[in-house]
Amino acid sequence: MSFKLIDNKSTFSLITGLVSLILMLLFISFSCQSPQPVAPVTQSTTQPAVPATQPTPPVSQPATGGTVSTVSWTPDGIITQGEYQKSKSYGDYEINWSSDNTFMYIGMKAKTAGWVAVGFGAELLMKNADIVEGYLSDGKAVVADMFSTGEFGPHPPDVQQGGTNDILDYGGKRENGATVIEFKRKLDTGDKFDKPLVKGVNKIIWSFGADDQPTNKHVTRGSGEIDL
Repeated sequence: MSFKLIDNKSTFSLITGLVSLILMLLFISFSCQSPQPVAPVTQSTTQPAVPATQPTPPVSQPATGGTVSTVSWTPDGIITQGEYQKSKSYGDYEINWSSDNTFMYIGMKAKTAGWVAVGFGAELLMKNADIVEGYLSDGKAVVADMFSTGEFGPHPPDVQQGGTNDILDYGGKRENGATVIEFKRKLDTGDKFDKPLVKGVNKIIWSFGADDQPTNKHVTRGSGEIDL
């Protein structure tokens, strides 16, 4: 019986092959293992605190123009502070007024012991003027709704010309050397002998006499305007 010896070179190749095979099997075994679960990283979901509803800043309102009447209008012949929205003076004659969407309220005051008057819408001097004249008779106010037919009159009452008396309320008083007449009428009466009073500037004429005779001529007169 005989044996064939394996040379050293063949032995080394065999060993190297075996080692390579073992390493390959170990690698495959490691790779096939199930991966270990990784604990999730918890992130904070807390949101910043939302502040309570902020208060709404006040809205500035535009200032209203003009002066508002703070006292109820009363035709008692006494012009009370706050009773009228506006006032103008022309020497010894003073006119106070207020208006709303329907009515006009007038307070005339003059340094006289006689009658006082105001006219609206005069075209030339007194022509076609809508005139309201007031005086005192035995201490009681008398107020007439009139219309001037000429530049210097005459100015008979509207009712004598086919119109109507559109003075709705009135009163008067004489005190401390002055006569006060107050009256109320519609801004637009619908009477052709009355001039409609409009928003904005309205031209006026004014006058007063020395006594309570309304047919006697004025001692002072003038012109001006009121704005509604």
